[in-house]
Amino acid sequence: MRRLQFILLFIAQAAYAQEVKVHARFEGDSVRIGLPIRYTVVAQYPSHYQVLFPDSTFSFAPFEFQSKKFVPTKTQNNISYDSVEYTLVSFEIDSLQTLRVPVFQVQKRDSLVYLTEPDTLFFSALVGPLPDSLAINQLPLKTNTAYNKVSWILNYPVLLIVGGVLLLTAIVVWVLFGKRIRKHFVLKRLHAKHTSFLSAFDQSVQKLNQAFQPDVAERSITIWKKYMEDISSKPYTKFTSKEIRELEKGELTQALQAVDRMIYARLQPENFSAFEQLKEFTINRFNQKLQEVKHG
Repeated sequence: MRRLQFILLFIAQAAYAQEVKVHARFEGDSVRIGLPIRYTVVAQYPSHYQVLFPDSTFSFAPFEFQSKKFVPTKTQNNISYDSVEYTLVSFEIDSLQTLRVPVFQVQKRDSLVYLTEPDTLFFSALVGPLPDSLAINQLPLKTNTAYNKVSWILNYPVLLIVGGVLLLTAIVVWVLFGKRIRKHFVLKRLHAKHTSFLSAFDQSVQKLNQAFQPDVAERSITIWKKYMEDISSKPYTKFTSKEIRELEKGELTQALQAVDRMIYARLQPENFSAFEQLKEFTINRFNQKLQEVKHG
């Protein structure tokens, strides 16, 4: 009910405005560690504009993203109203936790960014303060004076000799073969992660081929971003499509634009070749990474 009142109040205040206006607030004024909290973002804009909200790849720090729920767009007098309800969770213990998010107005060459006003929650601790000390009669101690027979005595000199020999052997092996051993495990880990990525990515795209769903397209691009971030050590999950295109010097322009249309415009393409292009690009990067490790 509070969320509905918040949305209706925002729409009423912005009914005669002609520019993009955004507002956001939490449902409640406090947060507990590990418990979900709802965060609602509302946007009012001329109906001929295209406005996008943050997706699951956006950093909601100090909160973590769990899910989101769109409310269907409402248009009145050529003014559109959109709202999204995010479910977030916090594992921080700061007494005050503040969040503000961007809303994007998509244009031909670039996007305009509108930031919501910051909204702050108070951290509510689940455990009260503990006393510094306890009385001796309140300590949970048990007395046991029964004799425990010792079955054997550890031979420390032999243990030290065996341990020294093993340690010396390990040092010699590491000095002689350490680089080769490290390289072997790095290559093995790379192959395992690549196989896991191909399996997850192919399953997601196959599901998209069976029935087009923007959420499945978003999940597929998230799988791709996380894997590219792993093998390139670049924060792909925090990059927008525009930033990735600039990073890769336009090599992925058509593919990323096609995926953005699926996710944000919710348009079904004639085919899903964009994901095949992303997959081929990733395989090439994986092979380059293998060569770097082998000859590094």
